[in-house]
Amino acid sequence: MMNLTPKTRIGTHTNLRTMDRLADDLWRTAWARPGQSWGEAAAPAFRPAMDVSEHENGVTIRLDLPGMTPDDVNVEVEGDLLTISGEMGHTAEQDGERYHRRERYSGAFKRSLRLADTLDAANINATFANGVLTLELPKRPESQPKRIKVETV
Repeated sequence: MMNLTPKTRIGTHTNLRTMDRLADDLWRTAWARPGQSWGEAAAPAFRPAMDVSEHENGVTIRLDLPGMTPDDVNVEVEGDLLTISGEMGHTAEQDGERYHRRERYSGAFKRSLRLADTLDAANINATFANGVLTLELPKRPESQPKRIKVETV
């Protein structure tokens, strides 16, 4: 004769809420500091939002750096590696002040990109306005499309 095992109720609301909470904690920890163990306090790493777009004459890179000034940002090119780094201002606690929630980041950041050999790294133009760093990387003249005129014979 076959043994029968009672079926447990896995789909209860309490169990689903617990699973959702565990999944949220996992993702929050994984995205805050990749490679960090669960037991460590998770302070979010500052990784400024970046857009990279290509157009006919080159590439445009934009980084959101709210509250920063051009003096807070370093842009360097070494070989084919473009590195943008800087330090966001500190939000240190004042005497008699205790944070209950802290979402504004302070500290250093670094973003690096490999540049295609079609780009002219010697002629990068960098501007900073309204908390947005914009880099214009022109294409080398020899890599830009050329129109060849077709003649009749």
